Amino acid sequence: MIPVLFSIGNITVSSFGLFLVLGFLLAIFLVWRLSRAWDLDEEKTLDLTLVTFLGGLLGARLYFVLENLQFFIVSPLSFILINKVPGLSFWGGILGGWLTMYFFARRKRLDFWQLADIALVGVLGGLVLSNMGCFLGGCNIGSPTKTFLGVSMAGALGKRWPVQLIEALLLFFSLLKIWTKATHFHQRGKIASLGFIYIGAISLMVDSLKQDHSGRFFSLSFVLLGLTIYYKVTRQSPITHLKTCKRFLVRFIVDPQVRKRVVQIIYRSWYNQKTALGWKLRSLKKLLRRSNVKFS
Repeated sequence: MIPVLFSIGNITVSSFGLFLVLGFLLAIFLVWRLSRAWDLDEEKTLDLTLVTFLGGLLGARLYFVLENLQFFIVSPLSFILINKVPGLSFWGGILGGWLTMYFFARRKRLDFWQLADIALVGVLGGLVLSNMGCFLGGCNIGSPTKTFLGVSMAGALGKRWPVQLIEALLLFFSLLKIWTKATHFHQRGKIASLGFIYIGAISLMVDSLKQDHSGRFFSLSFVLLGLTIYYKVTRQSPITHLKTCKRFLVRFIVDPQVRKRVVQIIYRSWYNQKTALGWKLRSLKKLLRRSNVKFS
């Protein structure tokens, strides 16, 4: 992996730090696009986004300090010196950003759920790039594996599951899916609920491939919180959904035509996503070639 991209004198630029900044810029861009689409005050929305980011950063650092309290009791100044003692908690960042946004939305008399919908789309975009940076930097490593997917990670022995890339890919497809919903009419709070469900479910899916399993509780909490918000804002009954799923499952097991249609739908969806991604990658390559960008 490439923990350090390059150095200029005594200043080093880490891959994780660079992708974290790129993730923040992507999140800002997505928030700006949605603000324009929903005809909101772009300046106020971006100001609140910046404040929310700072609150999330503080929450991420505080939670990391609490997780490693023994070290920081010995060296209290290390809390501030994040460049010398790096460490952020994803779950602390989400909690800090959520509380900050709620406080300032109430204070400025803004629609909290509308802002939450926009924020969760930005969070998904930021997580895609931050996970890629985490892969290059060697943080949040996977468990050992002997499969062909195993990769060498900085600071770890043997081949490891590339959980960061797997998570980034799943989050990217979730972002594509949620973007189409966010740009069309929906109940306020529905996008936020789906964002929580996607993030929590993806984290649970790849948890078995991770070396650290401390995030299971928060992943499950995210799914439950997302489901609670979803059924509250849409005013639907979870019991009705369960009955519908039960009837579909019975038909899927009994009727071969239903199974065939499901397979066709999944294949069609996968093919469309693959084609769209291919066109975007080709456009990106053309742009980089015109800009004379070369990779060594």
